[in-house]
Amino acid sequence: MKFLIFKNTVLLLTLGLSSCASIFSEKSQSISVNTGDVEDATCELFNGKGRYVVNSPGMLIIGQSCDDLNYICRKKGYNEIKGVIAFNHKGSTAGNLVLGGGIGYLVDIGTGAACKYPETISLPMTPIID
Repeated sequence: MKFLIFKNTVLLLTLGLSSCASIFSEKSQSISVNTGDVEDATCELFNGKGRYVVNSPGMLIIGQSCDDLNYICRKKGYNEIKGVIAFNHKGSTAGNLVLGGGIGYLVDIGTGAACKYPETISLPMTPIID
């Protein structure tokens, strides 16, 4: 009987903690974007949660996602720049692998709670040379 109570307690704790980052983490992230010495360039950023626009230098809030962050910056007289910024895993997701047996990790990947982007993104632009 004691074993059954212990087993059920462990099961409930595992299920309860299996999506910790999804429950306790922010669902969005603040990012600072700059384009070097070039001011007032328009940068569009895209991930699995949406499309975001900022004039540089500037700050914006994006939805967290475990998808890479694509960007494109434009300003008249300057070369357009495009690229991809990879996401990083948060340290808190390791607990889900240990405590949740991987279920919590999969939940956090699906919600974006397991991932983050750099807080500052530098995207230097160069002038068009005729």
